Amino acid sequence: MLEAAEEYEKTGSVRLTAERLGLSQAAVRRLLLTAGVWSSKTALNVGILHREHPDWTAAQIARELGVSPRTVRMYTPYEDSARRTPEQDETGDRIADGGQCGDHAIWELTKSGVLTVCGSGPMWDYNGNSWGVWEKPRPKWWMRRDGVKVRKIVVEDGITAVGQYAFCTLMELSEVSLPDTVEEIRGGAFLGENRLRTFTIPARVGYVAWDTFYSCVMLEEVRIPAGVRKIQTYAFHACRSLKRLVFLGDAPGLVAGSAFDMCAEDLVVYRRRDAAGFGETWNGYRVELLSE
Repeated sequence: MLEAAEEYEKTGSVRLTAERLGLSQAAVRRLLLTAGVWSSKTALNVGILHREHPDWTAAQIARELGVSPRTVRMYTPYEDSARRTPEQDETGDRIADGGQCGDHAIWELTKSGVLTVCGSGPMWDYNGNSWGVWEKPRPKWWMRRDGVKVRKIVVEDGITAVGQYAFCTLMELSEVSLPDTVEEIRGGAFLGENRLRTFTIPARVGYVAWDTFYSCVMLEEVRIPAGVRKIQTYAFHACRSLKRLVFLGDAPGLVAGSAFDMCAEDLVVYRRRDAAGFGETWNGYRVELLSE
């Protein structure tokens, strides 16, 4: 937040501040609003309606101002957003819960199971393990008493890291969308059984952390960006359905011996024609050229 405020004081421009910090303009606006150093006519109107009608949802304020609910959330400071639980998102799907999941990040979960994370910077780390045993803190989207199950995750531009065990053991999870701003997926982030079949690691990520996909038993294909230089312990442990491991760059220099324990025997590694570090086999698996 302080970095955004300082950069904005230098440039006087939300766009330039966003470009220099590698964030979305929406994330910068919310950071500056929270810091109290920036506003706009729409932001002022949103603030007025929040104060005059504290029980109104983002959708109600949006209708009053003729803007989208997403715009209302963008022009609401992070602290205020974390305290609010809007009733509906912009698609009309009812909101089950919401809150803070990073120093400058918030989350919303709809009744249909769509978990959205927005803001800037890293998500918080959580404490869990492969048996679903949690220590504090634990994410409120996991094993909810209201029966809402996470089926889809959408992380928006501006988030730079997925926290440890953030999306661990989400049995109904079948779809994940991560932005290019993500530079790190921390240990155990997607650990445990889920319904994911394909996964694309964002281009800026430099390593596959320990236990990232531990026991993702339905996972069939993972695309690994060119920047990945190491794969840590048990990263793909027990991914029994993993058939395609697609590398978009050279072979990682450091690969833990346990990284692919109990994976499918017929796993095939795909590489680009000009990629270095691969032979006819890699880590014991057959290597084939990737069709461009």
